[in-house]
Amino acid sequence: MTIAAAAAAATTAATTAAASPTALAASDRGRLVADVSKAGSTAAPYWPLTAFVAVNPLGGLAHLPFGEATSAARHWFGARTHLPLAASRAEYERGAVTEADLDRAIARYLPSLAGRPALEIAGVRVDPIEMVRWDLVHGPVTQPLPPRHGGATARALDEIMMGWCAAFVDETHTPWPMPDRDLGFYRSWRAVAGADRRLATVIGRDARARLAALPDDPAELLALALGARSVTDDGRVDALRTWILRTPGWAGLARWSDQWAPADRAGVRLRMLDLAAVRAAMDHLAPEHLDLSGPDAGYSPETVDIAARVDAVVASFDGEARRHAIADLLTEVAESDRVAMWLLAHEGNFRDRLLSRLTGSVVAPVVTTTRPPAQLVFCIDVRSEGFRRQLEALGSYDTYGFAGFFGVPVRWRPLGSDVAQARCPVLVSPRHEIAEVAVDDDAGYLSTCSATAGLHDAFYAAKGGIASPFALAESAGWFAGPIAAVRTLAPARTSLDTTAAGTSKRPWWKPFMAVPRTAPVVDDLAGADLQSGLSLEERTLFAEAIVATIGMAEFASVVVLCGHGSVTANNPHASSLDCGACGGAPGGASARIAAAILNDAEVRAGLVERGITISDDTWFVAAEHDTTADLVRVFDHDIIPAATRPLVDTLQRDLDTAGERNALDRAQRLPGSAARVRDRGRDWAQVRPEWGLAGNGAFIIGPRSMTAEHDLRGRSFLHSYVAERDPDGVALETIMTAPLVVAQWISSQYYFSTVEPDIFGAGDKMLHNPVGGVGVVVGQSGDLAVGLPMQSVMLGEQRAHDPLRLLAVIQAPLDRIEDIIVRNGGLRQLVDGEWIHVVARASENDAWSLRTPSGGWEPWHLADASMAEHRAALSHTDLSTPLSI
Repeated sequence: MTIAAAAAAATTAATTAAASPTALAASDRGRLVADVSKAGSTAAPYWPLTAFVAVNPLGGLAHLPFGEATSAARHWFGARTHLPLAASRAEYERGAVTEADLDRAIARYLPSLAGRPALEIAGVRVDPIEMVRWDLVHGPVTQPLPPRHGGATARALDEIMMGWCAAFVDETHTPWPMPDRDLGFYRSWRAVAGADRRLATVIGRDARARLAALPDDPAELLALALGARSVTDDGRVDALRTWILRTPGWAGLARWSDQWAPADRAGVRLRMLDLAAVRAAMDHLAPEHLDLSGPDAGYSPETVDIAARVDAVVASFDGEARRHAIADLLTEVAESDRVAMWLLAHEGNFRDRLLSRLTGSVVAPVVTTTRPPAQLVFCIDVRSEGFRRQLEALGSYDTYGFAGFFGVPVRWRPLGSDVAQARCPVLVSPRHEIAEVAVDDDAGYLSTCSATAGLHDAFYAAKGGIASPFALAESAGWFAGPIAAVRTLAPARTSLDTTAAGTSKRPWWKPFMAVPRTAPVVDDLAGADLQSGLSLEERTLFAEAIVATIGMAEFASVVVLCGHGSVTANNPHASSLDCGACGGAPGGASARIAAAILNDAEVRAGLVERGITISDDTWFVAAEHDTTADLVRVFDHDIIPAATRPLVDTLQRDLDTAGERNALDRAQRLPGSAARVRDRGRDWAQVRPEWGLAGNGAFIIGPRSMTAEHDLRGRSFLHSYVAERDPDGVALETIMTAPLVVAQWISSQYYFSTVEPDIFGAGDKMLHNPVGGVGVVVGQSGDLAVGLPMQSVMLGEQRAHDPLRLLAVIQAPLDRIEDIIVRNGGLRQLVDGEWIHVVARASENDAWSLRTPSGGWEPWHLADASMAEHRAALSHTDLSTPLSI
C-alpha cells in the first residue's frame, strides 16, 4: 500500500488511542528533550528552497576546529571532507599547487619535522619534509572504501522513514494529507503507520497491534526505546544521534523548524523530537536493531596499508637499509593528514597569487574637483566584481560593495501579498515589516491578482492529483501546449521578468497584466505602529550606518543602490542564485527601501546633526542586477527628479553595455553557445543557467583602490571599507561579524557540495523531485537533498569550484582586527578553528601579515619568492577552476 493510500485508509478510521499513560516526570522529560536537541545539533539547519540560505553543512560542528569537525563528519555522516589524493595530484600537475606550496604546508601541519634530522639513504641526505612530499605526490593510492549504511533492515526502515517525512511536509501534492498533522509528526505517523504494508513486511504481521501499543507521547516513546536497549545516560546523546542522522537531510529541516522557522509560518513543522521518535519507534519494533554505540556509516578517505607506502618510498630512494626509519616517519602521517596537507598547499597557492596581485599595485584615487557622474553600490556578491569592473571601464564611475540588504533588516510584503518575507541575513532578526503599496489605489489590479492566483493554484492542484492530470491534459492542453513549445524552442521570447518590486518571480499569467506604480512604505505612519514601517530615529540610524560602513564622504548627483537576483525557469534551486544577504531573495526590495530612506528629507536633516551632509541634488536610485542575464533594471524611474533623469538615462546605457560585456566574459566559462548566454535563465531545459558563486575564495575588506583594475575572475567578495573613517572600529566589527560570517557559510556550502556532492550536496538535478516546496529528493524517494546541485559546482567530471576555506583579506590596523576577533566568540571560533584564514595590512604601504590559529600575526611570504612575478600573471581559465587567479 502506498503512503497516500495508507493515509487515506487511516483518515477514515478513528485515531489509535494511546496505550500507556505518560510515565516521564517533568524533569526526566526536560533532560531527554535537551539530549535530543544536542544530538540533532550535529545536523546543520536546512532552509526551505522557497528562501534558500547557504549554510555550512558542518555548521553543527563549527565549534570544533576544522580538522576535528571534518573527522567527526567522516565518523557520523560517512562523508568525504577533502578532495581525494588523485584530484589534488591533478592540481599539482597543472601548476595550481607547487612543491614549494607542499613543503610549506607540510612544515606548518607537522611542525615536529622541523627539528628532525635528514635521513641518509644510499649516500643521499633526504629531508623529512621532502620524503613526506614524495609520499603526497607519488605514494600509492587506492579507491576509498564505500560507506557502510547498516543491514537490509536498517536501510528498509530508512526508506520508509523518508517517505513518511515527505508525506508529512508536503501540503501541496499529497492527495490525502496525513491526519493529526497539527499534533506533530510522531502522532500523525502513528495514526497511519498501521496501514503501511511496507512497514508490516519489516516488523511483522502484528504491526498494527504493536504500533497501537506504543506511547502516544514522542518523549515517552524515546524513553521506552532507550530503556529497552539499556542505553546509559552517558550514551544517550550518541544513541539519539545515531537514529537522527540516519536521515541527515530531514534532520536539517527539523533543526530549522525548531530554531529558525518564523513563528507565523503557515503549516506544520517537522520537529527534531518527532523525527527521533519515529525512527526510534521503527527500530524498537524491528527484528534487527541498529548499533546505538555509534554510527555504522564510517568513511575512510583512502585506505592504504602503511607497508605499501613504505615500500614505495624504499623502492624509489633505494632505502631498504633505512626501512625502519622511513616507516617511523610515514606512520606519523595518517590518511586524513595527507588530504589535509594538500588542502593547505592549495590554499597557500591561492593566497600567494591573490596577494601578489594586491601588493605594490594600488591604484591611487584620482584627485579631482569634478564629481563622478554616478556612484553605484553593489552587493558584495562575487558576481558583482566582474560587472563593476566592466562598468568602471566605461566612465569615471565610483563603485562600492555593501551587503545586499543595505543594512536595513526588515520583512518585506509585496503588493497584493499576505505573506512577508525577511530581507536580511538569517543571523539578523527583523523587527519591522515594510509593505509595498500602489501609489494609485488600484483595486482592479489586486482583484485580478486574486482571481488569477486562484486559477494558478487550481491548475497546479489538478496537476498534482491522482486522476485529475489526465482530465487536465484534455481540457487545458490547448493552452499549455503552445506555451511549453515556446519555452522549449524560443526561451528568449518567454516573459520571465520580475514584478514591479523586483522581489518575486512572475507566474505565467502576470505578463498579461498592467502593473501599477508602487512604493515601499518606510515611515511608521506617525508612530501608529512601530512593527509596520520605521520611526524617523530608526530610519536616520540606518541611513547613518549605510553611509559610514561604506565609507562614503562625498556624494554624486546619482547614487545607485543595486541589489541582485536571478530569473530562471523550472529550477527548484532558483533562490540559491538570489541574494544571500537578503535571506535567499532578490535584493531589489532592499534597494528600494534603502533608497526611500536616504531620499527622505527628514532623514537627511537628521544626518546633518550627526555630521553627514548629503548634497541637495543627490538622488538615491534603486536597481537590481539579474545575474543570469546581466541586465540591470532601475526601479521607480517616475519619481526621479526631472533634472536627474538624463544622468540616469546615460547611466542606464552604460549599464546595458557593461552587462553585454560581462555576459560575454561569463560565456567563456559556461558550456554551450556564447550567443545565448543571456537567455539561459529563460530556458526551462537549462540545468546550468549560470555558475552562481562557484569559484568564491576570498572576502576582501578595504577601499576599491585595493582591487581596482584587477581582474579577480569573480572569486572575491568585495566589501568597501575605509579604516581612516572608522576610528572606533564599529563599521569593521559589523562587517566581520555579519557579512564575513555569511560569506563563510556560502564558502563552506560550495566547498562541501564539491568534495561530497552525494551527502553534502543535492546530487544531480536531472533526477530531482520537489517535495512540498521545502526541498528535493533524488529519484523517487530518499533523504532530503541539502546543499547545491552537482551542476552548480561541476561540469561532468571537471570541477567548476575550488574547494578552499575562505580567505579574509583586510586593510585595517591589525590591533583593531584582533580586538574584534577576540571579543566576538562566534567569529573567534571560525578564525582560531581555521574555518577562515585571515591576512591583513594596516595600509597599502604595509606588508601583509597572516593571523595564526594561536592568535598571533606573522609576516606573509611567498612559498617561493622566485615565483612572485609568474604567480601574479597566472590566470587559469580551464573548467576545473574556471574563475581562478
